[in-house]
Amino acid sequence: MYKRKDRFYKKAKQEGYKSRAAYKLKEINDKHNIISKNDYVLDAGAAPGGWSQILLETVGKGGMVVGVDLLDVQGIRGNNFAFIKGDLFEDDTLEKILNISGSYDVVVSDAAPNTSGQKFADHAKSIELVKNIYAFSKKVLKNDGNFIAKLFDGEDTKDFVDGLKKSFNKVSIYRPQSTRKNSFEIYLICKGYTDGK
Repeated sequence: MYKRKDRFYKKAKQEGYKSRAAYKLKEINDKHNIISKNDYVLDAGAAPGGWSQILLETVGKGGMVVGVDLLDVQGIRGNNFAFIKGDLFEDDTLEKILNISGSYDVVVSDAAPNTSGQKFADHAKSIELVKNIYAFSKKVLKNDGNFIAKLFDGEDTKDFVDGLKKSFNKVSIYRPQSTRKNSFEIYLICKGYTDGK
């Protein structure tokens, strides 16, 4: 069993973040500079809202953060934050996203499938989810935009990453320090969307 109430869990409580995952995004952006001031960012699978909090701090008043999830995100306020409760893969959700902005500088996702504890099965479900989120991202991402997604690492990771390299100028894998020691989650850091051109 992992120690749920570790230092990052406690730090999140003290600093008012909704989850320890906030520090993962902070660390990713400090190292890879994916999100900038004034960016328009889509947070796919936003609940409970830890990443949206960091995104709002990063983009500032000139930017915009749109969170999408089937579960509610509560307690985040601001003129530059919008929450859409819905299925990312349904047309009416896409329409609502594009009504807020016709395109986005960055799409981020800390979403994960329901896990079974079987590493191979969880990896396969995670690959499938990220593939679907990436396919969705192509409908909203600006040319030269960036994409971050969580993935449960496994034997199909390399092939998937190779596929992403056809659509981005740079793709790398990163494991934040705040990731639990026994976790096999990694983050795909994709910069410079080119749509395969």
